[in-house]
Amino acid sequence: MKTIVEAVADYFQDLKKGCNNLISCEQLKEVMKKEEVYILDIRKPEDYEEEHLEGAVNIFWSEVGDHLNEIPKDKKVIVCCYSGQSAGQVVSLMRLLGYNACSLKGGMKCDLTYLPLEARCCDIKTESCEA
Repeated sequence: MKTIVEAVADYFQDLKKGCNNLISCEQLKEVMKKEEVYILDIRKPEDYEEEHLEGAVNIFWSEVGDHLNEIPKDKKVIVCCYSGQSAGQVVSLMRLLGYNACSLKGGMKCDLTYLPLEARCCDIKTESCEA
Protein backbone atom coordinates (compact mmCIF):
# COMPACT_ATOMS: atom_id res chain seq x y z
CA MET A 1 0.00 0.00 0.00
CA LYS A 2 1.20 3.51 -0.82
CA THR A 3 2.20 5.90 1.90
CA ILE A 4 0.03 8.96 2.38
CA VAL A 5 2.77 11.15 0.93
CA GLU A 6 2.98 8.97 -2.21
CA ALA A 7 -0.80 8.94 -2.59
CA VAL A 8 -0.98 12.73 -2.26
CA ALA A 9 1.81 13.15 -4.82
CA ASP A 10 -0.02 10.83 -7.24
CA TYR A 11 -3.26 12.74 -6.68
CA PHE A 12 -1.65 16.05 -7.65
CA GLN A 13 0.14 14.46 -10.61
CA ASP A 14 -3.25 13.28 -11.87
CA LEU A 15 -4.58 16.84 -11.54
CA LYS A 16 -1.68 18.11 -13.66
CA LYS A 17 -2.63 15.58 -16.34
CA GLY A 18 -6.15 16.98 -16.45
CA CYS A 19 -7.80 14.32 -14.31
CA ASN A 20 -10.27 16.26 -12.17
CA ASN A 21 -12.03 13.20 -10.75
CA LEU A 22 -15.41 14.33 -12.12
CA ILE A 23 -17.82 12.43 -14.33
CA SER A 24 -20.80 13.98 -16.09
CA CYS A 25 -24.21 12.33 -16.26
CA GLU A 26 -23.65 11.66 -19.97
CA GLN A 27 -20.25 10.07 -19.31
CA LEU A 28 -21.65 7.97 -16.49
CA LYS A 29 -24.34 6.59 -18.76
CA GLU A 30 -21.67 5.45 -21.23
CA VAL A 31 -19.46 3.98 -18.49
CA MET A 32 -22.43 2.04 -17.09
CA LYS A 33 -22.96 0.42 -20.51
CA LYS A 34 -19.38 -0.89 -20.51
CA GLU A 35 -18.61 -1.80 -16.92
CA GLU A 36 -20.14 -2.41 -13.54
CA VAL A 37 -19.78 0.57 -11.24
CA TYR A 38 -20.46 1.09 -7.55
CA ILE A 39 -22.62 4.16 -7.00
CA LEU A 40 -22.27 5.68 -3.54
CA ASP A 41 -24.96 8.21 -2.62
CA ILE A 42 -23.81 10.22 0.40
CA ARG A 43 -26.95 12.30 0.90
CA LYS A 44 -29.30 12.08 3.87
CA PRO A 45 -31.23 8.77 3.94
CA GLU A 46 -34.60 10.51 3.56
CA ASP A 47 -33.44 12.29 0.39
CA TYR A 48 -31.99 9.05 -0.97
CA GLU A 49 -35.37 7.40 -0.38
CA GLU A 50 -37.15 10.08 -2.40
CA GLU A 51 -34.98 9.53 -5.48
CA HIS A 52 -31.60 8.00 -6.25
CA LEU A 53 -29.62 6.51 -9.09
CA GLU A 54 -30.59 2.94 -9.83
CA GLY A 55 -28.48 0.53 -7.79
CA ALA A 56 -26.94 3.25 -5.62
CA VAL A 57 -25.91 2.45 -2.06
CA ASN A 58 -26.65 5.10 0.57
CA ILE A 59 -24.01 5.88 3.18
CA PHE A 60 -24.35 9.35 4.70
CA TRP A 61 -21.18 11.38 4.04
CA SER A 62 -20.07 11.60 7.67
CA GLU A 63 -20.32 7.80 7.99
CA VAL A 64 -18.32 6.82 4.89
CA GLY A 65 -15.17 6.27 6.98
CA ASP A 66 -17.02 3.69 9.07
CA HIS A 67 -18.02 1.71 5.97
CA LEU A 68 -14.91 1.75 3.78
CA ASN A 69 -14.54 -2.02 4.09
CA GLU A 70 -17.94 -2.37 2.35
CA ILE A 71 -16.93 -0.31 -0.69
CA PRO A 72 -15.21 -2.38 -3.40
CA LYS A 73 -11.73 -1.42 -4.55
CA ASP A 74 -12.06 -3.48 -7.73
CA LYS A 75 -14.80 -1.30 -9.26
CA LYS A 76 -15.05 2.31 -10.31
CA VAL A 77 -16.82 4.16 -7.48
CA ILE A 78 -19.12 7.02 -8.45
CA VAL A 79 -19.92 9.28 -5.49
CA CYS A 80 -22.97 11.51 -5.66
CA CYS A 81 -24.36 14.10 -3.29
CA TYR A 82 -26.61 17.13 -3.66
CA SER A 83 -24.39 19.39 -5.78
CA GLY A 84 -21.01 17.68 -6.05
CA GLN A 85 -19.11 19.49 -3.31
CA SER A 86 -19.33 16.89 -0.53
CA ALA A 87 -18.79 14.10 -3.05
CA GLY A 88 -15.60 15.82 -4.21
CA GLN A 89 -14.24 15.79 -0.67
CA VAL A 90 -15.12 12.12 -0.20
CA VAL A 91 -13.60 11.23 -3.59
CA SER A 92 -10.33 12.98 -2.73
CA LEU A 93 -9.95 10.96 0.45
CA MET A 94 -11.03 7.71 -1.21
CA ARG A 95 -8.47 8.20 -3.99
CA LEU A 96 -5.77 8.69 -1.36
CA LEU A 97 -6.82 5.29 0.02
CA GLY A 98 -6.48 3.64 -3.38
CA TYR A 99 -10.08 3.69 -4.64
CA ASN A 100 -10.83 4.43 -8.29
CA ALA A 101 -13.41 7.05 -7.35
CA CYS A 102 -14.92 10.07 -9.04
CA SER A 103 -17.67 12.55 -8.28
CA LEU A 104 -20.87 12.95 -10.28
CA LYS A 105 -20.50 16.46 -11.69
CA GLY A 106 -23.31 18.62 -10.34
CA GLY A 107 -24.50 15.87 -8.00
CA MET A 108 -28.17 15.00 -8.10
CA LYS A 109 -28.79 18.44 -9.62
CA CYS A 110 -27.21 17.35 -12.91
CA ASP A 111 -29.31 16.44 -15.96
CA LEU A 112 -30.58 13.09 -14.72
CA THR A 113 -32.50 12.35 -17.92
CA TYR A 114 -29.49 10.31 -19.03
CA LEU A 115 -29.56 7.97 -16.04
CA PRO A 116 -31.89 5.33 -14.61
CA LEU A 117 -33.52 6.44 -11.36
CA GLU A 118 -35.36 4.73 -8.56
CA ALA A 119 -37.93 6.77 -6.66
CA ARG A 120 -40.55 6.33 -4.02
CA CYS A 121 -43.99 5.71 -5.54
CA CYS A 122 -46.80 7.79 -4.06
CA ASP A 123 -50.55 7.36 -4.37
CA ILE A 124 -51.75 10.91 -4.90
CA LYS A 125 -55.28 10.13 -3.69
CA THR A 126 -54.21 8.79 -0.30
CA GLU A 127 -50.78 10.43 -0.15
CA SER A 128 -49.39 7.16 1.15
CA CYS A 129 -45.95 6.31 -0.07
CA GLU A 130 -44.21 3.04 -0.67
CA ALA A 131 -40.53 2.47 -1.17
